[in-house]
Amino acid sequence: MIAAAARTAGVTALAAVVLLAMFVPGRNAHRVLDPRDPIAADGSMIAGRASTIYDTEPTYRASLDPHPTSDDPADFEPLIKRDRGWAESDRALFKRLLRQQLDWSLCAGRDRTLLMVAVRSYYGTRGREKHIFSLRGPHATAAIEQEWSTPIDRQIDDYVRHALAYGILHKRDFPESSYPEFAETFSDVEELGGGCRPDEVKRNPGPAARPKP
Repeated sequence: MIAAAARTAGVTALAAVVLLAMFVPGRNAHRVLDPRDPIAADGSMIAGRASTIYDTEPTYRASLDPHPTSDDPADFEPLIKRDRGWAESDRALFKRLLRQQLDWSLCAGRDRTLLMVAVRSYYGTRGREKHIFSLRGPHATAAIEQEWSTPIDRQIDDYVRHALAYGILHKRDFPESSYPEFAETFSDVEELGGGCRPDEVKRNPGPAARPKP
């Protein structure tokens, strides 16, 4: 019994030490983690300002524009250059479409899906870019207008203009509230074609007839 009592006393003393360590001020203070340490690596849920991709990747860090309203070319031209990849990606969606004939095959199937995705993506990006840079002033406005006025951009506008005139595309599918650039670019286009209907897709497998002016 003496041995059992001694073991019990030892366990009790150990528990008291653990509790004391937990509640005595200063004994349980956790080190605030370095920004590059894993968040709450010690289980304390206490961490420093954890590093983000903007801290560790120079390219992303540079995207935080320190002069969001500057109309100085030194400030906005690097940003236009940075966004050039997005413009090229959206233009690339039209490459296959521009190579094929503008006809009623675009009324259904995979080609129809590609057409709708290409138009929405391209004019969505173009509109956002032009709006953002136009807020800076006349110099940035002129620069971004030039950036989106390449020969391929004019070719895309002409392609979509004819698709609207033929009735292959409809303005109602690109509401001004979501695609203001599309609405402004084609505000003067009349939809003269018969439009894409299932019976027309069957009857008109060839090129769409150019509507009379």
